[in-house]
Amino acid sequence: MITNVLEWLDASAARLPDKTAFGDEHSTLTFAQLRDQSRRAGTYLAGRIAARQPVAVFMEKTPACLAAFFAAVRAGCFYVPLDTKMPAERIRLIFDTLRPAFVFCDEKNAEAARAVAGEAGCALFSDACRTEPDEAALAAIRAAHVDTDLLYVLFTSGSTGVPKGVTISHRSVVDWADWLHQALGLTEDCVLGNQAPFVFDNSTLDIYSTLRNGCTTWIIPKKCFSFHKTMVQFLRDHAIDTIFFVPSALIAMANSGILEKDPPTGLKRVFFCGEVMPNRQLNIWRRAVPGAVYCNMYGPTEITDVCAYYIVDRAFDDDDPLPIGRACANTRILILNDENRPVGPGETGELCVLGTCLSLGYYNNPAQTEKTFVQNPCNSLYHERMYRTGDLARYNDRGEIMFLGRKDFQIKHQGCYRIELGEIETALLAAEGVGNGCCLFDEAKDEIVCVYVGQADPRALAGALAAKLPAYMMPNRYVHLERLPMTINDKIDRVTLKREHIG
Repeated sequence: MITNVLEWLDASAARLPDKTAFGDEHSTLTFAQLRDQSRRAGTYLAGRIAARQPVAVFMEKTPACLAAFFAAVRAGCFYVPLDTKMPAERIRLIFDTLRPAFVFCDEKNAEAARAVAGEAGCALFSDACRTEPDEAALAAIRAAHVDTDLLYVLFTSGSTGVPKGVTISHRSVVDWADWLHQALGLTEDCVLGNQAPFVFDNSTLDIYSTLRNGCTTWIIPKKCFSFHKTMVQFLRDHAIDTIFFVPSALIAMANSGILEKDPPTGLKRVFFCGEVMPNRQLNIWRRAVPGAVYCNMYGPTEITDVCAYYIVDRAFDDDDPLPIGRACANTRILILNDENRPVGPGETGELCVLGTCLSLGYYNNPAQTEKTFVQNPCNSLYHERMYRTGDLARYNDRGEIMFLGRKDFQIKHQGCYRIELGEIETALLAAEGVGNGCCLFDEAKDEIVCVYVGQADPRALAGALAAKLPAYMMPNRYVHLERLPMTINDKIDRVTLKREHIG
């Protein structure tokens, strides 16, 4: 029984010591090097802080940053990735909640890290790696470990403006990586291309599939997501056969025309999660790389990345919505109506999740934890934690789960119509000349606002939508932009759009 993710690292280092575990355009770390650095820096930490404490990692997105994560785990602690480009005020809010025991940094970010560390210890990770491993101390730490100990905390946006720290245990990640191996065929022979920032939960697929299976992950340079010819060349040069991207990245590649001109035919697996993937762009991918397995995944950070998946197994029209499928193994999904009962055929409800995948709650925030991690209302006989996602869903006639959008994206329009903005967005993204976009609701004016990029003329776009939507669902206003604002995770930044175009 695996109880600590470092058991995977140690096993892969023993079996494949000289194989590249993680690499980018400037550096690589073999499994043996990764193990050695984590043991050295873990010993350094263990001599300075107690176990089960938060270790903030303020480093560039490199293989060394990952080694720092595992060093924190060696010390019996848990790591907290920080985006080095986030505003100082957001870091301050995170540190107010986290109160880290220690901060690892690199030379580029040393000054900024020391400025925010406060009373916490702070050191260059490279300096910590000069420490001689203390075998006895590391063994004692491992012996005291249990699989419900925290592995990491990821901070996500909070509705009050204060970031929330999502806590994830070793047990949840072990379950997740085992499922990826069994259900999606991730093995030692895979070569993954990482897109997700380490502060984003999608990166756990790349990181822990690599540790578990002894495969290789290459960190794709950010420039590749702007220059798609460079992207295809990077995928080819590194023999990458598996990618897990947010839909925006796949949409941009499909819209660029590169897939028709120079398709990345070496890809065997194309996974996506984080937003709705429109079938118009997915069909471009499926035509260009027909031999790949395409998998639509769904899940918030609070359930260890993914709790539902759909392997695309049939043809879809461009304006069809894509299912999110069914629950992953060892995960239970309930779709509950307003009366907290399972929905009937065709009925919409809130998607709720149960199982090992669940976060242990929000770090240092019991009130928010109690609000969203609740007793399963269908079970009155014993304690059973359930996470309310705040997302709307229903079952289609095949028994597949269909994601309909956020509950707070469900609007009441013209005084009586209940509308899911996601349904309008499906039609929008299927329209000719639309590269990407979303819909917002101006509650003060009772207006649906369509924001998009692409060549489509607003009048022509309105005509295309009118052919697919009832009159009460038609956008009242169209905003054509040269580019959409994106979050650090490469999702559409709806908060910025609302601020700039609704107020």
